Amino acid sequence: MHGAIAAGTGESRRRRLWSAVAAGLTVAGLTYIALVWLRVVPYAQPVPDYGPMFDARGFWMAWDGGLYDIPWRTNEAYVYSPAFAQILWPFTLLPWPVFAAGWTLASIGCLFWMRVPWMLAFPGVIDDILRGNIHVFLAASIVLALRYPAAWAFGIFTKVTPGIGLIWPAVRRKWRDLGVAFATCGVIFAVSFVLSPGLWLEWFRLLAANAGETARIQVIPLPLAVRLPIAAMLVVYAAWTDRAWILPIGIMIGLPNVWTSSTALLAAVPALWHWRDRSTEPDALPATDPRVPSPIS
Repeated sequence: MHGAIAAGTGESRRRRLWSAVAAGLTVAGLTYIALVWLRVVPYAQPVPDYGPMFDARGFWMAWDGGLYDIPWRTNEAYVYSPAFAQILWPFTLLPWPVFAAGWTLASIGCLFWMRVPWMLAFPGVIDDILRGNIHVFLAASIVLALRYPAAWAFGIFTKVTPGIGLIWPAVRRKWRDLGVAFATCGVIFAVSFVLSPGLWLEWFRLLAANAGETARIQVIPLPLAVRLPIAAMLVVYAAWTDRAWILPIGIMIGLPNVWTSSTALLAAVPALWHWRDRSTEPDALPATDPRVPSPIS
């Protein structure tokens, strides 16, 4: 009896300690981002002339002129699918400061939704938020896709290679989930193509012309042809062994380019640490269990 009480007390202390550490990391990350936004702290980049939110500015400016007029390797270039640009179009009508602030708050909100706000202190997450890229959103879409497979469309219509995540439902024989994902992508593509067939042809040519391009800074300095099979094997292993937390690691490795901001996908790892497939494991931990941090648990 005394041993059980002591163990419970020890676990309670560890939880309180972790809660305090997590809160401290969250506040530290939010403070740093706020100081950069207020221009109290400079946003230092290893690449000259790269300032905060330049990626998001590319999304905001995408419809100024031709969608793919700005060269691939240029700051503020738009390189994702026409479908993503069409969805973003109403928001691009907002003034730039409003768009930038909304983009930043949405990224931060994704971390709180995944119950990992302490990842705000993670350098890759900070980098992604201050650049205004989509890796935090992509991490959240992976978490969401395990419950709502239509969410796989986000990664497919942006960075394309996150489509290897569809290996997860295929290996687990979740044919309905796979069908929903394919149907969602099919509908989005069909509607978008009918609206702008020329833009899709431009995008396909852009992808073909720049297939061998790499970022100036590579966290994993291996070509996509080497990384993508490794990524696919990791996704297969994750699905086969019911280790959902490996899924974002595999998808990150398989990105067209893996650079500093790409590591923000790792925010999905702790969010998925305790994930279990409800239909195959009905005795999995309930959503109210304090040990389960994931919003889909």
